[in-house]
Amino acid sequence: MAIDPAVVSGAKLLIQRCLGLTRGQSLLIFADETTSEIASIIAASAEDLSVQSTIIFIPVSLQHRIPNEIDLSLLAQGAAKEARAILTCVNSSAECLPFRERILETQWSARTRIGHMPGANRKVLQLANVDFNKLIADCHNLEIALARGKTMELVSQAHDDTLHRLQVDIGGWERLPVASDGIISDGVWGNVPSGETYIAPIEGSAEGSVVINGSIPGLIVKRSEQIVLHFKSGRLSHIEPDNNRTAQFLQEKQIKRALDVGDKNWRNLAEIGIGQNPAVNRLTGNMLFDEKAAGTAHIALGSNSFMGGKIDSVIHCDMVIKSPTIMVDGKTILKKGRLHFIESDWREAYSNITLSGSPLQTAVSVARSGTDTSLQNQTLSRILRPEPGRVSTCAVGNEETSRLAHDIYSLLPRDGEWIEVKDLFSNNSMDPDVMRRVLHLIWEHGLIKYR
Repeated sequence: MAIDPAVVSGAKLLIQRCLGLTRGQSLLIFADETTSEIASIIAASAEDLSVQSTIIFIPVSLQHRIPNEIDLSLLAQGAAKEARAILTCVNSSAECLPFRERILETQWSARTRIGHMPGANRKVLQLANVDFNKLIADCHNLEIALARGKTMELVSQAHDDTLHRLQVDIGGWERLPVASDGIISDGVWGNVPSGETYIAPIEGSAEGSVVINGSIPGLIVKRSEQIVLHFKSGRLSHIEPDNNRTAQFLQEKQIKRALDVGDKNWRNLAEIGIGQNPAVNRLTGNMLFDEKAAGTAHIALGSNSFMGGKIDSVIHCDMVIKSPTIMVDGKTILKKGRLHFIESDWREAYSNITLSGSPLQTAVSVARSGTDTSLQNQTLSRILRPEPGRVSTCAVGNEETSRLAHDIYSLLPRDGEWIEVKDLFSNNSMDPDVMRRVLHLIWEHGLIKYR
């Protein structure tokens, strides 16, 4: 069978962009009888790129026994420790989850990059055939909005045109989002391909309702079988209707699993995420891909401790919403599924800052807050999520403002000691009104304190 050029292109982008491999580096692929064809395509693409590849075949029957009965062979462990990158190109069954976790959770090396691809097929490789520069930028822009925002409202529309609104608190720097753009850096793992930005809302804050009109795990939701989830104090209160096919499938495949073990946390609103991958052009019921689809958002019930939240549950049930609108602090970032990121909303010009009501209008002294910052390229940014080989940052304002913020911040004592604002005026030629506006933005980013 001829291989679609988009599949080969996706395989090469996965190797070069997602895993960042270059000529002469090594790739280890774990495969089984469900993914042998895809593993072979990836290996052949690696050879074309002069990347050394090795496939280790572990049958599904053997995966069932790892790690509870047996461990990975010493040969497999040795190969993993020597590889520059690893791909878990295996089946996605729940029975094999402990095997996949064994690979992901083992610290093979501080420099190893691990790409997670359960259920891999040709379609998965096509999802990697995207404009990564745009995907990275879109995911990062959403990350900035979710990091800075204090509140979020998700608006969804039912088949009868009824609008449903779900409001949550997202912390305003207290709860940081994740931009999952599919780029795997040293010492970490991630799903590939990817293309989403998500956050764990503040526990107990969710109020309102949301229409599930896209998909749930294992099921594509038909127009006539949509459900509405109602939340109160951060927890699911009821499902409406509770007897159609979607509600019954959710009950049998997800909720029952939690109830059977006495899990009381399954009702928690665990996550809100926004898909941005344009290559996911149809929903399938496979959440690993559906949640990345451009034009969608998703919510999850259950556990969120692995993404910065505080709740543990036996389930993490993602559910997809088509064509939603999302506002953060009243500013629209997604409009009927389309990205609506307005640069000036989140990277402000100091000239547009109003000091009326700001504590920095009359502050006598300021000091560094101790929050991690980046001062590269003569600009000031807040570090969001430092990772080995890669740092996610949020600039203080637009480029001009960020440069002014850098100059002011550099004058503040590094040991956290206070400095009087009047001394900042005397040590800098900047107009005092301009300086206070920039100080306001630095404070809004959590980088200084005042008195």
